[in-house]
Amino acid sequence: MRSFATFTVAGIAGLVALKLLAVVLLPLLGLAAGLVMMMVKLVLLVAVGYFVLSLLRNRKESRAA
Repeated sequence: MRSFATFTVAGIAGLVALKLLAVVLLPLLGLAAGLVMMMVKLVLLVAVGYFVLSLLRNRKESRAA
């Protein structure tokens, strides 16, 4: 009977610790995912801008020649 109580207390403590970890960890994972997606968006915007500028630069060089 005593070992059953020990396992019960350990199980409840583990569940409480898991819930507290989830409360802290899940928002941090969401924040990290949001920051990664924002960086991907910025990189794509810079890449599109560079592509457009390179097209315009090539057009100017072909007209000058």
